Amino acid sequence: MSSPLNRLTWTPAQAAALHGIRTAMGAFKPTFGQAQSLAERAQVPSEGILEGIHISCELALPSSQIPGSIHSTSIQPDQVPIFFYTDARSQSFADAKKDVKVIFHVHGGGNVSGHPAEQRFISFFSRVLCALEKKFGAQGSPAPIIAAPSYRLATVADNLFPAALQDLFSAYHHLILKGFTAENITIAGDSAGGNLALVLTYIISQSTLPRPGRIVLFSPDADLTYASSTSVPHDIIPLSSYQACSSQYLGNFPANDPLASGILIPFTASWPKTLVMTGTADNVAESSRRIVSGIQDAGGIAELVEYADLTHGWWMFPHIFPQSDDGVERLAVFVYN
Repeated sequence: MSSPLNRLTWTPAQAAALHGIRTAMGAFKPTFGQAQSLAERAQVPSEGILEGIHISCELALPSSQIPGSIHSTSIQPDQVPIFFYTDARSQSFADAKKDVKVIFHVHGGGNVSGHPAEQRFISFFSRVLCALEKKFGAQGSPAPIIAAPSYRLATVADNLFPAALQDLFSAYHHLILKGFTAENITIAGDSAGGNLALVLTYIISQSTLPRPGRIVLFSPDADLTYASSTSVPHDIIPLSSYQACSSQYLGNFPANDPLASGILIPFTASWPKTLVMTGTADNVAESSRRIVSGIQDAGGIAELVEYADLTHGWWMFPHIFPQSDDGVERLAVFVYN
């Protein structure tokens, strides 16, 4: 068995834990030929929900305003399950919608895996709500909400590009129709979901819908050409896995298009204020740097936070990386400032 790779700042326990994850992820290959039904994707879990957290699900109808850029003759818009995470004490959000802060989170998973009600996201969203509660409680604001859509995954032909973007646009439109104020919506995303969050914001800017107030990205995989990526052996996901998943997601759509790779978006000064966080031991860290420089060069406001020696997925590993909690705290501060 190979020895764990190490970085100067890692403890032996961190190196061993990451070695186990790296070994498991190295065997991952995207599957093709089967997808969950809409009913399966909309199912609220009956167990594993942390105390104090309430999860509900709504079906968003296909938006009537989907831009032509993501129309397809072969892939049609569909209903989208949206999972709402709230504090159990304030699980009803029928009132004060205009004042409610909403985190519209696009989950990661290489565009081929993941679900907003998986245990790892239940844990992550619970941590986010806890951090947000400290901020809104101090300010006397209404309790925040996390809205996490279950978009179509690229595991069957009908779910390839642009299915996920159609779903995300419809889900965002659903929030606007429910009365939430765009300025109070933060579009967030991690990994491949960070790229989708970025591209969704670009598509919204081309539509008649109002732009969100803020963007938060956790190590976005936003260059699907991978020309800017460098192989970091310490990372938990090999560069070849990113490439295989992205190739399956795009199908015949070119990776060097801004609808595919968020780093290629023609940013403007009016782009929403953006926070991007990544680790220096991450294969796709350069995407984060290029996003922030692109926004700043266009006259927009963007902040880059780089954590030394953190791998991809660091935000999900508070038991390995203490900096994970710092990232969640930064999100909360960013949303309420």
